[in-house]
Amino acid sequence: MSLPMFIRIAAGSARRPLSLVLLAALSPLGALAQAPADAPRALGPAPSAQPATVGAPAPGTQRTVTLHEALSLAAVQSPDVAAARAQAAVAAAGVRRAWTAWQPELTVGAQYVHSSAEAQLDLGSFVGLVAGVFQLLPVNPQLVPEPVVITARNSQYASAQISQPLFTPAGVFLLGPAKTGAEAAELGALEAREQVLLAVARTYLGLQGIQQLMDAAREAESVALQREGEAKAQLGAGMTVEAALLRAQSETAQARVQLAQLSGQYAQLVALLGALVGEPVQPAPFEATGGPQWLSPSEDQSPWEDTYAVRSASLAVKANEGKVTYDLFSWLPSVVAQARGLYNSNSGFTGQNTTYEISVAASMPLYDRGQRYAALAEDRARLAQAKAQYESARARAHANWVAARANIQAAEAALAQAESQAQLAARVQKQVAAAFRAGMSTSLEMSDADTRRFLAASSAAQARATLEIRRVELAGAAGRIAASLEQTQQGTP
Repeated sequence: MSLPMFIRIAAGSARRPLSLVLLAALSPLGALAQAPADAPRALGPAPSAQPATVGAPAPGTQRTVTLHEALSLAAVQSPDVAAARAQAAVAAAGVRRAWTAWQPELTVGAQYVHSSAEAQLDLGSFVGLVAGVFQLLPVNPQLVPEPVVITARNSQYASAQISQPLFTPAGVFLLGPAKTGAEAAELGALEAREQVLLAVARTYLGLQGIQQLMDAAREAESVALQREGEAKAQLGAGMTVEAALLRAQSETAQARVQLAQLSGQYAQLVALLGALVGEPVQPAPFEATGGPQWLSPSEDQSPWEDTYAVRSASLAVKANEGKVTYDLFSWLPSVVAQARGLYNSNSGFTGQNTTYEISVAASMPLYDRGQRYAALAEDRARLAQAKAQYESARARAHANWVAARANIQAAEAALAQAESQAQLAARVQKQVAAAFRAGMSTSLEMSDADTRRFLAASSAAQARATLEIRRVELAGAAGRIAASLEQTQQGTP
């Protein structure tokens, strides 16, 4: 069942350190974190004294939705989910096709024939001819039958036939595999829905992570503008040199560059979110306590065995086993009962215009040019492939579950460390600012403290978004994203 490439990428990114969406969103900050705090920066024109608005998302027609609302919309109207459901419907139609092996066949036909000459059988003329040749006694005219019309100038014919299979190998052995295949296709559609919902959650949480990064960048811009104003005042009083002003202006420009880059990435991911959901939407502000309560079964329940992908692969094995069984018994005879009714406007010798026939026929294929053996070899190969795919699906599901559990623990530890660093960096910034106003620290120390606070706040934002993504990935590894939505809608604890 094919889906767009971004869903397959989203499905396979559970084993990565960060989600694909979040990595794309946070790449500028990663480059910033690798740079030294006092690295030289390119100088440009002095920025204005007012905060820039380039980093703010441009207002549009998107409506703001929560994560639960975005997932609910995607489950109902996502084009990829609709395509998966249509594919499952195609497989379900195969069950109805399999039932046709037991259903009767009814045909009717009618014909009108006009002939330039009438065809009839005249026994009187034939008898008179024979008597004349052999010089027999005259024949009694009353004993000579009237001429029989075989085909009149205008004739009408009609027929009706019904055939009812009484026994057929296809009807006995292929109905079960068709039903099993339809169930496997339905589970495949549900697995596709899970992957779409996982991609929606990753994109949504990645956007919320960008929002937090933009808040940190705006705060950095505001602080940089404040430092720029202080440097101008000190430069006017002769208390500092122009290098301090250039450093403050460089910090302001860098914050605005970050805002511009984040704004472009935000617009890109908003468009991707709209494509996944099925309509233009944008995320609500991040709330640590909001969102669905993800179902996380314990490991002793083996939740990876209950995922839609594993269950679908298991049913695919059963369906292929049924096809192999059919190939082994397709030599059995087929028995069909037929009833046919005929109408002929020419009564002929019977003297009746309507007749009927009832028959029971049996046919057994003795040799069909080797097609049955070729089909058997092909279906056995497909059965082996289905078994291998089932084992592969189980292994991948187990690996995804183990990775998701490990990633959650790592994300929780990273978040605790990042928040601690952010709090420490905020205190250090306040202390350095107080010392700078008292003349006990330099502008270089102020710039270093501001940069470290911005990096710490950015790391905390990344860690919060990453932890939420890991939680939804754990639910996805157990195939419980849609079930979590249903539980939240029902309001159960």
